[in-house]
Amino acid sequence: MAGSPSRPRPPPLRLDHLGINPADLVGKVLKSVRRSEKHPSLTLAFADGTRVQIMVDGYDPVHKGVPKELEMDPSLSDLFAGEGAVNLTVTDCALITLSDKAFARPTNDQWDQNHLGVAFKFAGPNDASGVSQSGWHCVWAILQDHDEATGECVFRTYDDVYLEHLQRSPRKPRHHARRKSGLTASPVP
Repeated sequence: MAGSPSRPRPPPLRLDHLGINPADLVGKVLKSVRRSEKHPSLTLAFADGTRVQIMVDGYDPVHKGVPKELEMDPSLSDLFAGEGAVNLTVTDCALITLSDKAFARPTNDQWDQNHLGVAFKFAGPNDASGVSQSGWHCVWAILQDHDEATGECVFRTYDDVYLEHLQRSPRKPRHHARRKSGLTASPVP
């Protein structure tokens, strides 16, 4: 199931990419997908307890710069729609090179922007809406700036994405200590 007759597997990328090897996700069952409300990232939770994030290379939450968003093809967006609960087995996963038109409106500059995307392939037939679960699906990062007055996009470029294990900070133990107030209570007779 590593390819399909209509669309071959994307060629592998360099070995020194950021993050984890996408092949590590093959065979895992994706149970939920959650998009961050504050940052350009998606968290993928798998049945074995593994949590992986799709992140934008170079994104700094303190110095955000040009607004960045994760985008995906409509069929993947449909698969991830709803409450974020899914039940999809990953049959293949790869970092792929995409090429898109970037531009800067004020100067009418335009260029081809090569960037990395994450491509997934899932097991299973079409779902109830006719969306194919077994084809290739892609997630990529777009950077856009809009004119505040008109809302028109005046700058668009793309950036690389990568996969990384979710790093959780250690939780502090919960203490159910009683509140101490300076008052002493005496038993009621």
